[in-house]
Amino acid sequence: MSARNVLTDMVEHLNAEAGSSPYGVAGLPELLDAYRAEVIAERDAQIIAWLEKKAREEGRSNKERRTRGDAIARMADKLSRGAVRPPLSTGPDAIEYAVAFTEDDLDAVQVHTPTESRTEAEARVSRYLDMYPTAHLVQRTVHHSGWTDTDTP
Repeated sequence: MSARNVLTDMVEHLNAEAGSSPYGVAGLPELLDAYRAEVIAERDAQIIAWLEKKAREEGRSNKERRTRGDAIARMADKLSRGAVRPPLSTGPDAIEYAVAFTEDDLDAVQVHTPTESRTEAEARVSRYLDMYPTAHLVQRTVHHSGWTDTDTP
């Protein structure tokens, strides 16, 4: 369960006990996104300051050190302008769901029809159970990005 889901559950529980909250569950995603943006901005500022310090430490004594120092300073400049984003700034991880089952003649688990929708994957599992009694729902975290639509030829 993600931190966002835990916090949403906590706010729902608190709202039920206290009657209401100034933010409520509806405002929680915006608050979490604002907090995340602040944390990322603070982290980025620390990275930039560290890179600038390392660039100064390289010095200017010879061509090799000047080249390294200039490259580090350029990276700090690009980060400060937002031209390069550190990998953790790319947004939340996506979760992918699929149907998994073991065929009688195979020891390996077969995974089919990955989807971003848990509801869709659960419906597929229920349809697969008639033919494959070992069918079950599996999930994995996709670290790169969410699914996007593509044009079909």
